[in-house]
Amino acid sequence: MIYTVYMIYIRIATRDDLVSIIDMGEQLQNESKDYEPLLTFDRQQSYDHYSKELVNNSARIIAAVDSDDVPVGYQYSYISVLDYLSTDNRECVLEALYVKPEYRGKGIAKELVKNAEQWAISEMKVNRIKAGIYAGNHASEHVHLKDGFVPYYIEYVKRANTNG
Repeated sequence: MIYTVYMIYIRIATRDDLVSIIDMGEQLQNESKDYEPLLTFDRQQSYDHYSKELVNNSARIIAAVDSDDVPVGYQYSYISVLDYLSTDNRECVLEALYVKPEYRGKGIAKELVKNAEQWAISEMKVNRIKAGIYAGNHASEHVHLKDGFVPYYIEYVKRANTNG
C-alpha cells in the first residue's frame, strides 16, 4: 500500500503567491455559483484588491503551502469597526476560504480558520469573528460549526427580474 502524506504549512501570503491565490479565488467563485448564480469574477479586479490587502494592516491573506512552497489553499479576512455598536465594536470578517479539491478533508481549512482567528483575537483585539457562508454549503458550515461558530443572522433572498 502507498500512503500519501501532505506536509502543509500556513504562512502569511506574499506578492509571489497572488497569481495562485487569484486562480484559487476563481475556482471558489465557480464553485460558489451553485449557491449564488449571479457571481462574476474579474481577475484584474481581484488582483488589484488583494494587492492592496497584502499591505493593509487591517486585513490578512494567509496561504496553506505544500513542501515545495506552492499554495494549495488560502484564507482572506479583514477587520471591520461596527459604528452601530457602542461597545464591542471590532469584528473580524472571514471573507474567503478555499482549499484545492485534492487537498480537502485533511484539516487544512480548519487550520486556515484557526490561524485567522488567532491573528484577529491576539493581534487585532476583535470582539467577534464572523464568516458568511452560502446556504447549502455544508462543507463550509461543518468547518465553522465544528470550530464553535453558531448561526447568528440569517438573510433571506428573493430573486427578481431573472430569466431562470
